[in-house]
Amino acid sequence: MRSTGTLCRRGTSTILGTLIFVGIMFTAVIPMLLVMNQADTFHEMRKYELEFFDEERIEEEVYVNVFSTPDTSPPILTLRVENRGNFIVKIVKIWINDSPHLLEDFVVQPMSLIDRQLDYFTADPETHYLIKVITDRGNLFYEESGSIYCNIDGDWETGSFAIFFIISYPAAGMFNVEVRFSNENYDILGLVPEGEFSIHKSSPETAFDFIDVPTEGIYHVKITKSSEIIHNDFETIPWPNGPRSATVRT
Repeated sequence: MRSTGTLCRRGTSTILGTLIFVGIMFTAVIPMLLVMNQADTFHEMRKYELEFFDEERIEEEVYVNVFSTPDTSPPILTLRVENRGNFIVKIVKIWINDSPHLLEDFVVQPMSLIDRQLDYFTADPETHYLIKVITDRGNLFYEESGSIYCNIDGDWETGSFAIFFIISYPAAGMFNVEVRFSNENYDILGLVPEGEFSIHKSSPETAFDFIDVPTEGIYHVKITKSSEIIHNDFETIPWPNGPRSATVRT
């Protein structure tokens, strides 16, 4: 009888030990494995999000222009932000020289632009201003001409004007561009310097290019592909009461 009792107690101890081990597995080891698995999943998700964020940041394409608003004294600056990329752009801050200003509700859809009056800013005559904006992805974009100058009369001056081209036409190939002067009567005059050139577009990508022009004013732009006319219209650079550039889209 004593021997049987000992065996029973040993059997009971083995079962209890097994149950305790299984209990430890369920209460400690398995939850730890689940947490580790969740951590790996979170790490991979975070890695993917950062890679996607980096891709968006690289592909941001923003053009910044600043110009004065007409019929105001002193002149009020207007900030124009044009989004030529494929992702929505949110502008969070603008620097005027070394002075930062927060911008709220400044979201620019792809292939569109937004104007915002900087009515809180008053320029000092005979002063150069470097203007730049930052997006919520951390990209920094400068005003197209580099800097603008407020002269002694309180008017804005700049040294460069341009016409930008955005070629989204479905077909690929060479697009021939012809840029000519025009007067206020919309008479087509002579070519601007280096006013004949070609833009190559690879399908299905959008092609971008530009040409510097001598002054503000009216220009005639003609774009052809082979013998087909893609664009045939007048473009106006309205400085100082507008941007120093015009944009042609096809």
